[in-house]
Parts: sequence; structure tokens; C-alpha cells
Amino acid sequence: MRQRSWSAAAALLAAATLYTGVHWGSTVGGGADSYGYVSQAGLWLRGTLRIRQDIVRASPWPLAAETWAPLGYRPAPGDRDFIVPLYPPGLPLLMALVQAVGGFCAAFLVVPVCGAATIWLTYRLAQGFFGIPAVSVASAALVAASPIFLYQLMNPMSDVPVTAAWALAVLLVVDGWTLAAGFAAGAAVLIRPNLAPIAIAPLVWLVMTRGRALRFLAGLALAATAVAAINAALYGSPWVSGYGTAGDLYALRYLATNLRQFSAWTVETSTPVVALAAVFFVAPGLVAPACTPRLRLLAGGWMAAIIVSYLFYLPFDAWWYLRFLLPMWPVLSVMLAVALHAIIVRLRAPQAVFALCILALAANGVRIAAQRYAFDIGRAEGRYVDVARFVAGHSDQRAVMIAVQHTGTLRLYGGRLTLRFDQLDPLWLDRVVTFLRDSGRHPYVVLDDAEVERFRARFGRANAVGRLDWPPMATLATTAALAALASPAVVIYDAVDRAATTEPLAIGSSRRTGWRCNVPYLWPPRLRME
Repeated sequence: MRQRSWSAAAALLAAATLYTGVHWGSTVGGGADSYGYVSQAGLWLRGTLRIRQDIVRASPWPLAAETWAPLGYRPAPGDRDFIVPLYPPGLPLLMALVQAVGGFCAAFLVVPVCGAATIWLTYRLAQGFFGIPAVSVASAALVAASPIFLYQLMNPMSDVPVTAAWALAVLLVVDGWTLAAGFAAGAAVLIRPNLAPIAIAPLVWLVMTRGRALRFLAGLALAATAVAAINAALYGSPWVSGYGTAGDLYALRYLATNLRQFSAWTVETSTPVVALAAVFFVAPGLVAPACTPRLRLLAGGWMAAIIVSYLFYLPFDAWWYLRFLLPMWPVLSVMLAVALHAIIVRLRAPQAVFALCILALAANGVRIAAQRYAFDIGRAEGRYVDVARFVAGHSDQRAVMIAVQHTGTLRLYGGRLTLRFDQLDPLWLDRVVTFLRDSGRHPYVVLDDAEVERFRARFGRANAVGRLDWPPMATLATTAALAALASPAVVIYDAVDRAATTEPLAIGSSRRTGWRCNVPYLWPPRLRME
């Protein structure tokens, strides 16, 4: 095959990735992360990252400011009347940029486009590293079919964009565009600041191979300064992020858990064959005698920086947190592909065997992604909009929704003030309900199925409302597949008129596969919640 044909194959893979992300991906700012990114984009369009909440001062219970902060937000240090976003600014800025041109729904194209870019950049990286077209296309295919890549391709979150940004930065470094590489690395730092140590690998590589790195540092420094300035403005210190201090997130005791979980998840989703990627680092001459100078330093440093960044990080017990390591997937896939190719060449087997191996790995990856409901995420996230639209049509504008999982989306898509029950003192629920009712703010309780027992356990002993011993006013059913994807049924309780409901209303579901984007209740968001 000619080089043009190999490039066309990589472009087709990138286009297929774009279509997959658009067709099956979520177009909802649903869970804490996606709501946090999408809503912050609206604040950038407004020109401020602060939302005033006048109700905080009038609220007499402990930690009132915390209870009025939805998921993805926290009270502003030193000024409890305001809430500020938790998440880094890079992805929201990208979303705001495209929204300024294409409107609200354009934000949900950012991740699919970055996914397509990741596939193309993986191909280009492999070409730059080894110059073997078959290996380059195979590398791109392995990324495109990876279960964790496909899973995150469906979510409007930062994992795929930061992967694309770092892949672009390293490619530009290898191609000699050091200033542009610094800006690309800076964009990656804006998207996910805790991965800034990745920059050490290309920086050292530049020093050792080309003797210069100042241009790279200049581009990177701009982003680092911006992150520090935003942290200082929002959280009171350049060294404190929305998540807290490094001491809040990192500890030596997390090492064993993370090492066990990340290893198991990688093998489960990529098969034990993934271990062949280590062959290049152990015996580089065996795999590819001709390659980019000091490639082990560059590629190994890139992967090591990512792994170390999360080995001591607060662990989470769900396989999709393998997403933390996604930025190393391009280089991991390149090393796996080149190792497989070298083995087949050494065995003097036909090149068709290499193609069959890659196809088998890719097909297995897509199968695992489907089994783990990657292609159901778009439908599952629709429940947030269904519930919020129901609330908007069946409650007064001054109503307050007591919730946790839905605290952001009820604001975004329902236009209702929300109060987090997980931050509320267990002795205060009945008094909060009375306070809201007497203030002309009708309170409701909105819970995922899994939150019902948690709510009762927290409040049931000391509060009549906490027992939830009356029929809900409305329910949203779910299916077994969506429930397995953490998309449970939803119940809404009227916290005041507890005897008014005999038969719950059914909340209509608009969930379906294919592009469907719902515009929020008000966009850009209000900067003052009263």
C-alpha cells in the first residue's frame, strides 16, 4: 500500500470515531463532572466564575453554604454568598469557545472531535516514532477500539481532550515545533493541571537531543500562570485547586490499591497481550532498530509520569476510573502494535497475520465496551433532562429540590434551586422543610433509587420527612441495562403535601440513540440565585 492509502485508512478511523462519539455520546451535562464542565462554560460566556446565592444568609442551619452548592461547585473561600466551580478551566473554555459560535449544544461536539484527533495523532506519532505505516494504522485502531477510550468518548468530560492535547504536544516536539508544542502542552495543563509532570518527558528529550527547550517552556509557562491565577482568584491560593490541596488527594497508602486496580482493569479490558508493549523498553533493538532517537526516554517518561500521577491518588472502585490513565493510551498502543509487528516479522509470518491480530484485538475491545454499556451512555444520561423537565412543569419557580445526584441538572435544565442533603446536618431536615415552606419555597425530594435508603438512614430517625413513608409524587422507570450503567430509577417526593399523592405520576422518557440535545432552562446561566 502507498503512504496515501495508509493515511486514508487512518483518516477513516478518525472519521468513524467522530461519528461514534456524536451518535452514541451524551449530549447532557448530567453527572457531577459533565454538569460541572458544561455549566462552567456558561460562566465563561458570562465573563465570571462566581454565582451569588442570596438565600445562604437567611438559612439558619449549619454549613448552609455547603448545602446550597450543587455537585461540581463549592462555596467561595472568604465569601460564602458565592459558589465557584471545582473543575479546571481548560475543557469549559473549549466548550465556551464553540458555544459562542454554535450555541449551547456545540459543547457536546468537543469530545468527539478530540476523539477523532486522538486517533489521527496516534497514527502520526507512530509514523514519527517508527515510520512503519502498518504499525501506525494498527496503533490508531487499537486506541479507537479501546474500551476505556470508547467509554470516555461518550462523556462530555476532560479525559479524551487531555489525551488529544498531550498527543499533539509530543508530536509537535518530535517534529521540531517546540513553541507550538509548548502551547499544546499548556492547553493540556489547563484541561488537567495535575498531569503537568508529563511535560518533564518532552522537556528532557528536547534538552538531550536538540539542546534547546526554552520555547517549549515559554508556551507551557503561560498556561501554568493562568492556572495559578485562576486558583488564587477562586480558591485563595495558587497552590489550591477546586479539589483541595495535594494533601487532600494524595497519600502513600493509596499505592497498593491503585496498583492492583489499574493493573487488573488494564488486563481485563485490553487482554494480557497488552504486556507486550514492554518489549520495546526491555529490548528496543529487537523491536525496531531504526526509530526516533532516545524514544525510550520520551515514550517511557510520558507513560511513567501519567502512572505516577495516579498511583498515589485517591482510589475509586469502578473500572471506568482507568480513564485517569487514558493520556498514555496513544503511546501504549504504539508500543503494543510495534511489538506485535516485530514478533510476526521475526517469525516470518505473512503480514496478514499481523492484520488479523490487530482486528481480533480491536473486535474484542469493541465487544467489551458494548458489554460495559459504553454505547448506552447517551440514552442513560437522558434521565437527568427527563426529571428536570418534569420538575419544571410540575413545580413553582421558587420551589427547592432536595437532592444530591440531580442538584446540578435540576438547576441547568429545570431552573430550580437545589439543596444537597449529603451536606445537611441529620437533625435539621424537618426544620429545613419548615423553613422553606414558610419562606414560600415549596420543597421536594428528588432521589435516584440508590439514594433512597441513604436518605432514610441519614434522616429517618430524627425527622418525619426523612422516613419517606408516603407515596412519591412521580417516578422515572429504568431498564436493567441502564440500571447496570448506574442509570437507576428516580423518585420525587412532595415534602409538604405528603397525603396528596395516591398514585405516582410517570415521568416520560425521551431517551434514544442518536444526536439529541436539550437546551437548558436558561442559558447562559443566571449569576444570581435568589
